[in-house]
This record gives sequence, structure tokens and C-alpha cells, in this order.
Amino acid sequence: MIEPGLPTRQSVAFGASVREWRSVVPEGRWRMATETAAEEYLAAARGLAPRIRELAPVIDAEARLPADLVEEMRRAGLFHLVIRREIGGVGLDPVSAARVVEEVSAADGSTGWCVMIAAQTGFFAGLLARDEARLVYGDGGIVAGVANPIGRAIPAGAPEEGYVVTGRWPFASGSSHATWFAGECTVYDGDAPLRDAKGNEVLRLAFVPSEHVTVHQTWNTLGLRGTASNDFSIDGVFVPAARAVSMEEPPPPLSRAMPLAFVNHGSQALGIARGAIESAAAIAAKKRGWGGVPLSETSRVQAAIGEAAVLVDAAAEHLYAVSGRLWEQALAGETDARLRAQVRLATSNAAQASVRAVDLLHSVVGTAGIFVENPMERQFRDIHTATKHVMIGHMTYEAAGRVLLGKDAAFPYF
Repeated sequence: MIEPGLPTRQSVAFGASVREWRSVVPEGRWRMATETAAEEYLAAARGLAPRIRELAPVIDAEARLPADLVEEMRRAGLFHLVIRREIGGVGLDPVSAARVVEEVSAADGSTGWCVMIAAQTGFFAGLLARDEARLVYGDGGIVAGVANPIGRAIPAGAPEEGYVVTGRWPFASGSSHATWFAGECTVYDGDAPLRDAKGNEVLRLAFVPSEHVTVHQTWNTLGLRGTASNDFSIDGVFVPAARAVSMEEPPPPLSRAMPLAFVNHGSQALGIARGAIESAAAIAAKKRGWGGVPLSETSRVQAAIGEAAVLVDAAAEHLYAVSGRLWEQALAGETDARLRAQVRLATSNAAQASVRAVDLLHSVVGTAGIFVENPMERQFRDIHTATKHVMIGHMTYEAAGRVLLGKDAAFPYF
């Protein structure tokens, strides 16, 4: 039972200020509050898991989440895990939210990825003024966004009145159910990029409602087919300055713990791997191998399931432990480059441990793993797609190694 005076349903979101956190969670007591809050949403994810599993083949075939499932997940708060309560979100801390992502991903990788991306774009809410954040995220709003300044923003009207935005961005996961899109742009002064006093190009993240966006069906991939990670384009749309914001200085505690924005990449991969362990166990319980011996009684299958389990469990324990330490440090107003690097390493390690686990399992279930009616086939495709993301790729190991050697990471979000 949670102590009196601590939040009984929701904690304060990642985009909230330290003052907001301290107003509801006394020093050193955030974990108790957030564990209680997280359990409610873990329970919601578990409650939806059978339905998500049932729909997983449809999600994969139709390359999108069904509208009725999106609505159920929206009502359960799964698309608003880290968004502040005052603007209609759940208000979980990033570590608790990542655990929810893992739970959903165990049921279906594409669905878990959409929850993961909604959490990542939910952090954008902290960049907006409160009224603008309510407009975008309130009433169940879902944002598909790309933080890559390949769009073009032309100042329009009086100074700082707004921008005319044009561009096309790839990899907009959740494009089939998004109500708003966010695309990062370079601001132009005539034909040349506008530069600030330091000589850097001026960038803005522009929020545009879905009715002013064109989605291009480009997501034809090996796995994670249901994420609808399509291209989107915006053509000459006016965006008020209040909805074209700088990402240069995110609010605290986010600014002191940027790696936590990507922890859920590791969680999503861990969820797929946990689902694959369940699939392998189900196959082993039914299938017989050479000589009519049940797979569950063969040493190679037993060893593979055991090795996969410890790979996933060890990676998960490490991921959530170091992430929790970084979050506590951020709340205390502190930051440490080595700990931030350790979180990036733990995230990439979770992804790589997950792909090794799935490969182990896929290799021992034989032909059962190649038929589309078996979840293992989809889980194999999904994990090999998920782990291609640059934020959990090999460059994160190189960047973390540089930090541990006392050098600059020379890579984003460290």
C-alpha cells in the first residue's frame, strides 16, 4: 500500500520539471510511487495482451493497427504513458513506461513498437507551452514524429508569428493512427539556412494536424510491418510559432537524462524475445523431432530455452537497474556522463541479447519457425527489423566507449 501523500494513481511525467516532481514525490521516495502507478498500466497491458496476440497476424498482414484496437489502447492510456497528467496523459516515469512497452511487445512486436514510439514522441510535449500541449496531446491525441531536420521552414508574417513548412520525412511509426505529425525543419532566410549567434543552423520541430499531412505507403519491410512507419509530407502548411519549437534545450530532468528517451528500444526488443521464449516452449510441448522424441525432451531445445531465458533476464535486470539510477540522479539535479553512457550501453545490449535469444530459439524449433501461422516466424522477422535502428546500433557502443575513455561521445543523445 502506498504511503499517504504520495500519488496513488499516477506519477509526474518525464517532461515535468523537478519542482513538479518534488511537489508530489518526497526525496528518495519516487520509486515506491511509480511502481504503484506502473503496475496499473502493466495490468492494462496484460489485460489487452490476449486480444493483441489474436490480432497480431492481421496487424502484420494489413500493415497497421486496427482502429478498434487503437481505441482500446488509447482508453487504457498506453499511447500517453509519459505525457503529463495536466494535459491528459498518464504521467509515468520513463523507466516504468519502458516496462509497459516490454509487456505489450511480448504480445506483438509491432504493437509494442507503436507504444514505444508514442512514448518517445510524448516527450515532445515538454517542449510545448501547456495550452499547445493540450491541443496536440489532449483528448487522446497521438503524435507520429521524426526528429531529423530535413524539412524547410520559412518565417511568415510578423517576427516569430510562424512558419510555412514543407518537407518529407521517413520512418513515421504510427502514421496510420496518428492525429498529429511532427517534423523537424531547418529555418531558411531566403535561399540560405538561418543561423544563430553561434553560427549554428536554426532548427524547429513543427507540429501539424493529420488532415494537413500526406502519408506515403513506403513501409514494405521484413518485419514490424504493423508499425506503419511510412513517409509523410507537408506541403506549404502554416505552423504558428508556438507549435514550431526548438529541441536544443529540453526541460529538466529530461535534459540531464537524454538516454532515458531511448531505453524503451531495449524494452521493446526484450518483449519480442520474451514472446519468442513462450512461442518456443509452446512448439516444444507439441512437436516431435527425429525418432518421434518430443522436442521438450531434447537437450538442444532445453539448452536453447535456458540460454535464451538468461540472456533476456540478465539484460533486463541490467537495463532497468542503470536506468533507474540515472532517473534518480536526474531528479536530484545531477548528471554524470559515464552513467548516461552506461544506460546507452544497457539499451543496446538489451537489443542485442534479445536478437541472440530469438536466433537461438528459431534455430532449434525447426520447420515450425518458418510458417506464418506460428508467432515465432513473425517474432524472428520483427527482432531483426527492430535491432536495425541506429539508436541501438553499433555506433552506440563506439560512442559509449569514447565516453568511458574520457572523450566526447560525438553521437546524439548521450
